[in-house]
Amino acid sequence: MSDQYGFDARLAAHFEREHRHVPGDVFVAATMEKVRTARRRREFMRVGWRVAALGAAAVASPWLISGVEYLNAAVESSLKWTEGQSGAWILGGLAVAAVLAMRLRSRSRH
Repeated sequence: MSDQYGFDARLAAHFEREHRHVPGDVFVAATMEKVRTARRRREFMRVGWRVAALGAAAVASPWLISGVEYLNAAVESSLKWTEGQSGAWILGGLAVAAVLAMRLRSRSRH
């Protein structure tokens, strides 16, 4: 049927002609430019926040080091009371209480 009307010949002639580029829609072009700008801005901010965090850690490192020393001293002094037999009993009781609380919590969820 298509040969009858010369459809194949017209179709072939259509594809052999030089195709004109259809200009993009103004709205689509503007939207794509906004999307590209937002992506660039987001990437710039992501890198900027990483650099700022690294700089803040470098600036705050003296205070962080002294804070770690203070934390180590506090943990050491708080664990000193667990060295005796009474401390071991207290820690054991706390462990049993924690296990019981977790079991009761898991039963109440189901």
